[in-house]
Amino acid sequence: MRLLLDENFPNLPEFISALGNYLAEIVSLHEFDPNLTSSRTPDWYLYLVAAEAEFDALVTRDRSQSTQAEELWALSKTDLSVVTWRRPIDDPIRLWGQLLAYLPDISQVLDEHGPSIVFLPSTRLNKSSLTKAQEEIGQMAQQTGVSNQQIRDSARENVLAALARMGQEGRFPAIQ
Repeated sequence: MRLLLDENFPNLPEFISALGNYLAEIVSLHEFDPNLTSSRTPDWYLYLVAAEAEFDALVTRDRSQSTQAEELWALSKTDLSVVTWRRPIDDPIRLWGQLLAYLPDISQVLDEHGPSIVFLPSTRLNKSSLTKAQEEIGQMAQQTGVSNQQIRDSARENVLAALARMGQEGRFPAIQ
């Protein structure tokens, strides 16, 4: 798949530098302390260590931590928040994408409400996220009280006139 991004879509270097406004620091547990990555390390212990190191939140894919008494009790004794997802997401790109997309909201919610467990939605594209250009023309026709054909004819005339002004008549056979 190839994508063309318009002029207002941030390119990668601009996007990364803009993240500095939201991200003070993101550190993996492995970088922070590889000894804590053992499966025998209880989650409540991670909370205490993260709070001691003055982290604001621990991000986890393990939603079940929000239903475990020891974890909840230890968390309630700290200023640490936990960020997780309502439904599991296995795709790392979706995880990062959603985490980055929600960072401003997470920051705002934690500023307003203090330490919390934040459940991010697990958004997915579905049929309600799709439409066809012809269906949208139909909606426009209905809203403006004119026929589909009138909207198509007017749009065609406008496009062909603009191409003529650009000296590009006939360039795109699909629209002739």
